Amino acid sequence: MEAVPRRHLRRRLAALATLTVTLAGLSGIAAGAAHADPLPRPPSDTCNPNLETIWQDVVNVRVTPTITHWAGISIAPGTTGTFTETLSQVDTVSTTYNNSVEITAQAGLLFAKVSAKVGFSVQKTKASTSSWSQTLTLNFNRPGEYGMFKGTHRIEGDFVRYQCARTGANTGVWVNTLPGGTSTYETFDVEIKGSVACDSTVVPGSVQELARRGLTCA
Repeated sequence: MEAVPRRHLRRRLAALATLTVTLAGLSGIAAGAAHADPLPRPPSDTCNPNLETIWQDVVNVRVTPTITHWAGISIAPGTTGTFTETLSQVDTVSTTYNNSVEITAQAGLLFAKVSAKVGFSVQKTKASTSSWSQTLTLNFNRPGEYGMFKGTHRIEGDFVRYQCARTGANTGVWVNTLPGGTSTYETFDVEIKGSVACDSTVVPGSVQELARRGLTCA
């Protein structure tokens, strides 16, 4: 009952499962973590300011399943079928870059690198989950207590940015222009929507598992 095709969901969940392995060499999996390792640097100390102006890279990544809209619904015996429910907004995820919601071309390029790190596509333009519709229509074929939800994966972390400082007509050096050396970003995955019951089979660490926690199960 999810909006995402199952083959795509399996691929994304597999990518999420490998994050702690593929990112173990980075300086902390959580955003804001102390940088135990040297920060990423441009491939060369020098640059040509006529050809290249900005170089940036991802320092670390954190992926968190997030429920953005929620509603509980009780399906009584004999009343199964298609239902349209209005969900309450319970959380919001937005794209931010260097503490700004205005997403520049530089931010889009950074988010492309984030996509490569996590193994699935993330938002690369100005966007927010608060713009998602709060109605959801689903078909229920058996009675019971359900949670209807919309959610996504919040992706956040730190990045570095260097600017090519001119030293001559065709020469320059890379200079880190961020106070403290790093800044933060946030983006999110595609919308995932559906319903869960207490006996639903869910993948650990998934949006669906988080949604099932919202139910009062015996």
